[in-house]
Amino acid sequence: MVKATPAPVPLERSLEGIIDKLSNLEQSPHVRALLIEARRLRSIIANWRSIPPLPQVREEMLARVLHISAAAGNASPQMRTDSGMMRAVAQTQLMADSSPISISGVGFEEPPVSERMAGEVTMVQAAIELPETPLDVRQIGLPEDLDPRLVMLRDPFSRGADAYRALRHRLSSGGDPRIIAVTSAGPGEGKSTCAINLAAALREGARGRVLLCEANVRRPNLAQMLGFTPPECFGLQLARHRRAPLEAWIAVEQVAPLHIMAVDPSSTNVPLLDPVAFSIAMDRLRVAGYDYVVVDTPPVLGSADVNMISDSVDGVLFATLARKSTGRRLRQAIAQLGSTTVLGSVLLDA
Repeated sequence: MVKATPAPVPLERSLEGIIDKLSNLEQSPHVRALLIEARRLRSIIANWRSIPPLPQVREEMLARVLHISAAAGNASPQMRTDSGMMRAVAQTQLMADSSPISISGVGFEEPPVSERMAGEVTMVQAAIELPETPLDVRQIGLPEDLDPRLVMLRDPFSRGADAYRALRHRLSSGGDPRIIAVTSAGPGEGKSTCAINLAAALREGARGRVLLCEANVRRPNLAQMLGFTPPECFGLQLARHRRAPLEAWIAVEQVAPLHIMAVDPSSTNVPLLDPVAFSIAMDRLRVAGYDYVVVDTPPVLGSADVNMISDSVDGVLFATLARKSTGRRLRQAIAQLGSTTVLGSVLLDA
């Protein structure tokens, strides 16, 4: 019998405190990156109120809270006390279910009463290691008749390719978000083209691997544009990993070190996007050795899919198409996303 997960209210409040303190610091790229990550963690943990996470995911997320609290404490001397208090709350949360608890071989025990002061809970902690995310990567070549809009792959020395490199630089200097959702206000405005080219541009500047994945399960487009059949549909992988989050993820590699996980357009039984499964996926893929993850999403207007996706990414980038996209619809889409971090917009030639 699975024990019920306690409401994570103290952890949420502690994260809110760290977010407030980070917001008041000088907004260097390092501080902005911490702020993005803290907000993402708060959004995910808030979802635990209605849908308790799997035990492995819960342990991994709490370990991440400990990491970011330490990083936030190092960002400013005046934050170190607050950071220590947040770690204490996280440690208490870790031990709320039972004692001792093991996270990847690390034991957490409640000390004898004589070692407590005013109800403080101490944690015996070694180095926390998050469980690895196994990958099964299939090598598939690029087609000869590659879509001419994919300039980063077809014509990497063109002016269009240089524009995507400039976009990569702007994102890097603006907080360096690591999980980027690419969307548009409506259909047919170039978001898949933008997502593929951006992922290829990030691949050039990354030390490790880059992942391009598709969250548009209603009208998938990536596999067709890149000319391959997914060995396993990404939508079905999401459902499989919700049940078994430590199983291997299957990706395609057409140009190293860029991996692709696409929805199979021929699949007839792909489930609608599950926000919990998507959140689990992003958390597992963060620790799979990817420097960046680019998510090709559905359009914003007409569904709530991007609203659900936005809780698990660092920011949303809008693709707009010359002579088709309108400022009114773009404003409507941004308003629908509410407090989601909007990284900017990219204007594509028609």
